[in-house]
Amino acid sequence: MTEGSTTTAAHDNDVALRTETEERLVARYVEHGVAPDTVRGAVAEAWERLGGARIRTFLPILVERSVRLRLSGPA
Repeated sequence: MTEGSTTTAAHDNDVALRTETEERLVARYVEHGVAPDTVRGAVAEAWERLGGARIRTFLPILVERSVRLRLSGPA
């Protein structure tokens, strides 16, 4: 695998993880009356803020936590 294809694969994986995370959160918060665009915006902001992390394994969990805190407030 070349460096370019590795970068493309990593990007594709990030897109898939972000999409899965976004869909899961939209489904959860729509049930509670939060507009889908509000959830998508929160996911986009969290992903942008955390997206520069070198270790990407926990990004979906960290994004979900960030969105949950933003939309629900502290538990």
